[in-house]
Amino acid sequence: MKRWVITAFLSIILCLLNLTAYAHKHITETDDLNFSLDAYCKDCKDTKADVDTEIIEHFKEEPVFVSLDECIGIALLNNFNIKIANADYVSAKWDYRNALAQFLPEVNFEGYSIYYKGQVLVGGVVPDHVEELALSGTLRVTHDLTQGGAQIFEAKAKKLTARANLNNLDYTKDMAILETAKDYYELLRAKISIEIHLKNLYERTAQLKLTQTLMEAGLGTRFDVVRSKGEQALAEQNFMAALNNFRTAQAKLANIMGIEVNTHLFPIEIEVNPFILVDEKLSTEELFKIAEFSRDDVKSLEAQIKSLKQEKNKIYTEFVPKPRILYQGQFQGTARVGVYPNNVVGAYLDVPVGSRLGAGTITKAKSMQAQIDSASYNLEQLLRNIKENIISNYYRAQILKERIEIARRQVEYASDSVRLAELRLDAGEGILIDVIQAQTIKNNARIELLSTIVDYNINQIQLLYDNGTISYENIVKNYNP
Repeated sequence: MKRWVITAFLSIILCLLNLTAYAHKHITETDDLNFSLDAYCKDCKDTKADVDTEIIEHFKEEPVFVSLDECIGIALLNNFNIKIANADYVSAKWDYRNALAQFLPEVNFEGYSIYYKGQVLVGGVVPDHVEELALSGTLRVTHDLTQGGAQIFEAKAKKLTARANLNNLDYTKDMAILETAKDYYELLRAKISIEIHLKNLYERTAQLKLTQTLMEAGLGTRFDVVRSKGEQALAEQNFMAALNNFRTAQAKLANIMGIEVNTHLFPIEIEVNPFILVDEKLSTEELFKIAEFSRDDVKSLEAQIKSLKQEKNKIYTEFVPKPRILYQGQFQGTARVGVYPNNVVGAYLDVPVGSRLGAGTITKAKSMQAQIDSASYNLEQLLRNIKENIISNYYRAQILKERIEIARRQVEYASDSVRLAELRLDAGEGILIDVIQAQTIKNNARIELLSTIVDYNINQIQLLYDNGTISYENIVKNYNP
């Protein structure tokens, strides 16, 4: 019995010595492995410098670095909607000049030469033998004297139509500036999103390496490894989606700029900052009053309404007497006898009662008045829509400005949370899930801050457009990439 107790005691002593040796060896090995996320995440600290390279290597295309002012300038030169609107204006301008040309008289010259030989009837009864070369030359000048005023109203209508097309051209330029600026910021949003998701992917990869090392050392579980693999796969999915969004945004911006759609455009900025374009002291009513007098689409519709009114006035000229004059100077004769002049001056007066006894004229005038009413309602609705957009974007700008500050604080808190979670994990006081959740919150906070700033800048550009003051100069005046 005593021998058995002594043997058991010695066995316990040996086990303790072995455990002490194993612990000493294990501690030495773990010291060499350095179980901390920093050791596995060298690329997590700063990925901004690597984003362009990562994108270029992914798409295998030569980048074209551009800035906001360059994109707007190119769009104003190459945008196809502007080219279409300009062609419409040129056509309307020549239509107006054609209407002015109708005030000029019609002038034409007519001449003939006829050779007669043989028996002819003179007066239809007396046969005679003739051999003559008849000659005639006529200059005829007629003037409609404005066709009872119809040409005057037609010229005014064409002039107003040309003005409406010019306003539409200016409005199309405003639209091109708006869309180009918005698409540029969407492309910048997509680029910076890639940087955020790339950094998140680096962090998830570092976590996976750490959990695998811990499991191999006997200090971790397979569950942690599987969960880290899932987080890494999700991060990779988000990164690929961000790359796809970037390529789509590139094509959209290139299209609105009027250049080759496949151009690999790259914003030169590596970060985005908010900037103010619209005076914050202006109220919504003041902004609307500016829009009423500045919006080119409003001017275009007003000119169209005036043009329709002139067309209606032209219809009523079908009741107006229409004088016209004629002058004809003629030389007639034969080669044998000679050529002698004669002159004719005539004045005519047509007194119509309208088209189809006036019923046709009245019905056309009623139809034209309905078109005028429709255009007037469109104008009223356009102004109401403009006022609605101004109010909506005005207060949205205030909210977005406040959200930017909140989002900044949210990123700071999330960054501190990640740092503390990593320190707790390294010290053995925390668990991996705390780090994963903290990093997810931080990643979402960075995305939220980016989106809020981009939305604010787009909102400022939209407000410029809403009140009719959008221009190349007004957008780039505070732009400093």
